Amino acid sequence: MENLGVNLQDYQNTDLVNQVLFGNANATQEQINDLAKALEARDITGQSTLNLTTASGAPLKVESLDKSLKLITFRESDIVLWKKVPKLPAYNTVEEYNQLISYGADRGGFNVEGELPNEEDSQYVRRSQMVKYLGVTKSVTHPMTLVNTMIGNVIDREVKHGTLWILRKLNRALTKGNLDIIPEEFDGLYNQQFKAFNSINDYMDSTSVIDLRGASLSEGDIENGAESIIENFGQGTDFFAPPKIISDFVKFFYAKKFISPNTSEVSNAIMGQRVTALETTYGKINLNYDIFMNKEVTKAFNSAATSPLAPSVITPVALTPVAPAVANSKWATTDAGTYYYAVVPINRFGEGALTVMNPMAIATVLAGGAIDLQFTAAGGANPATGFTIYRSNKAPASLASAIFYPLFSVSTTNLSAGYDGAAAGSIRDNNRFMPNTNQAFLIQNDEECYAFRQLAPLMKMDLAVISPAYRFAILLYGTELLFAPKKMVRYINVG
Repeated sequence: MENLGVNLQDYQNTDLVNQVLFGNANATQEQINDLAKALEARDITGQSTLNLTTASGAPLKVESLDKSLKLITFRESDIVLWKKVPKLPAYNTVEEYNQLISYGADRGGFNVEGELPNEEDSQYVRRSQMVKYLGVTKSVTHPMTLVNTMIGNVIDREVKHGTLWILRKLNRALTKGNLDIIPEEFDGLYNQQFKAFNSINDYMDSTSVIDLRGASLSEGDIENGAESIIENFGQGTDFFAPPKIISDFVKFFYAKKFISPNTSEVSNAIMGQRVTALETTYGKINLNYDIFMNKEVTKAFNSAATSPLAPSVITPVALTPVAPAVANSKWATTDAGTYYYAVVPINRFGEGALTVMNPMAIATVLAGGAIDLQFTAAGGANPATGFTIYRSNKAPASLASAIFYPLFSVSTTNLSAGYDGAAAGSIRDNNRFMPNTNQAFLIQNDEECYAFRQLAPLMKMDLAVISPAYRFAILLYGTELLFAPKKMVRYINVG
């Protein structure tokens, strides 16, 4: 037993000092101490110890991985507007509908005895919307279907994820879709309502648009919207908005809240208030929040393209301040100041890189004035079909520190003809849309007002197997129809 090997007591023998114990290396006190150490778990995973001889006890660890997949993106419950939109079947790639816009002119009507009444004709208008096609392709390799996973059937999971991807795009397009800018998508509620008016001035000055100019939503604003719909022979039932608008609206009641004593909420110290509806003179309005109605994200001066198929950058020509007084200008004294401007070209594949119109000198806008942006688009295999105008925060310290906010989007046709009072080849910013604000709408939520027509249900289509992988597409064919544009009120520039 004594000769089976060297033990720790042998290292206390001074006769072994300077003798070769480990190959060609002498045993130092530090090496002796290392031998006496206990195995350590350490804070590295088993995979990280591969081929290591210095990882102590870490290679022995069994990795602890939660068996459920943690979602850090949106859930099905976050898709609100799509669930509430009335849905109807479509039977053609062009969906048409007739509008009765008048029973006849409101004139005369009273006659003398025995006289034939005057003739009045009803007025009808036929309108149409093209069915559009949403889709995404998913792929799962054959080996991936054979291994054990924490999410169960991988193909089923990818079908669900593809469906949610489609619904996200669809939910956003229900309000923001614009076929003038991206011809492949359908017109959303905002653009269809705009097209019911003769010009941007008629639209913005109508009772169908409520401009809050940066203020938070109040009870009076919803009351005004409900009144507008009533006067256009409708009945407002549902208000849809980003969460921020609803949250700010609810905070308005905090200081005015009436607390009923002797209730279970008070006795359990449950405070706060959840406002889900509002009673107006004209009936109850349901309050709905949808995260996909949030304002678009900001950009920096060097923001890159979002897709390799996005259009090439625009070429700035001129950025011209227009002196007061400009017709239809919304530039107030508090808005006037110095800004950088930028343009992002867009097509159906994504957004191109941001181009600053005035990188060398900041532009000054006066109250009652405006800014004209003149630029040209690049060509290429995937040219721009539209442009988004960006404005920086007021008086930025430098171009590098500037935050660029999206204001509005225009089509290539708008640029060619001139937009909002600008000359051909230019886009004018009259400050109709303010930076860092949201939009919302109040609507009569039934098939009399609007609907989504589907040519087919949401479907999964298996694709040909051309490699050891299963490929399939998630598809949805349909279009949105706003039958009664004046039975909806749009809120803009909500702070």
